[in-house]
Amino acid sequence: MKFILYILLLFCLTTNFLFGNAKPKKDTLFFKPNSTSNNNPFGITKIQLINLIDSLLDLPEINEKQIELIGYYSSILNSSKSKLAIVKYDHIPASNFYEDFDESILFQITNETEFPKSQIIKIESDSLGIYNHPKIGQINSKFGWRDGRMHKGIDIQLNKGDAVVSAFDGMVRIAQNKGAFGNVVIIRHYNGLETVYAHLSKIKVKPGQVVLSGQLIGLGGNTGRSSGPHLHFEVRFKGHALNPASIISFDENKTLNDSIVIKKSKYGICAYQSNAKLHTIERGDSWFEVAKRYGLSMKDLCALNGTSTRYYLKIGQKLRVN
Repeated sequence: MKFILYILLLFCLTTNFLFGNAKPKKDTLFFKPNSTSNNNPFGITKIQLINLIDSLLDLPEINEKQIELIGYYSSILNSSKSKLAIVKYDHIPASNFYEDFDESILFQITNETEFPKSQIIKIESDSLGIYNHPKIGQINSKFGWRDGRMHKGIDIQLNKGDAVVSAFDGMVRIAQNKGAFGNVVIIRHYNGLETVYAHLSKIKVKPGQVVLSGQLIGLGGNTGRSSGPHLHFEVRFKGHALNPASIISFDENKTLNDSIVIKKSKYGICAYQSNAKLHTIERGDSWFEVAKRYGLSMKDLCALNGTSTRYYLKIGQKLRVN
């Protein structure tokens, strides 16, 4: 099948007879164009466009719409009028939040002094796309301190070879083996968030590739510093790790709200759903942990609930947080 498609692709590149320069149907577009330039409607490099075509050819099954896309992308690649150079700040996701798109370092950590006290960002919308759970499975380890070190993500149980998908639309920034993370994919999204998928057995995307929410990016594994097959999943903003459970319901496999508050507090940078009013106490919660999660002081948290930290918290109890 792939051999036939490569022959078809070569035919498209040399003649453009089968597909011409016609655009694919709107619902088949594989990524978001960020530019309206006639010369470069996509704003991506030649290498990234080739990677995009390769990613289609790597699919286990290729349907008629995807064949149409291969031909369309190939016609752009072959066009002498196309100028496929990235213009800084114009075409890379979240260029208003980051100075560059560094593919060599794991995280570009912004100094906390540069953060506003509080800001709201959208995480789901018609333009940003919808959320897809990267892997449905039992949570083995939560965000927070573990064995004397900070665990900056959530571990999701899986079997080696299980499909792992992108949580949101975005562009792959890192796709390689990186020390303790093992085989890791880091995707930058259009709202400034980055998601991290670590310990993969195989990586199915390449740096600079544009991906959609729910698209296969790798296979579950046990690479790097890992005690067994699982997906280490992180959500970051400007390099700072956010608690994924403050943004995503891992019981219902969906976002808690379509927007989040990112807040600077004495505990660091935190995030929570923008409509948060109450917090339900879970096993392991304390006054300090709840206050930290919502960027509050314990004094303020107690004042909101008309009590003191001497009051014993019970699982299932609801605390006001706003």
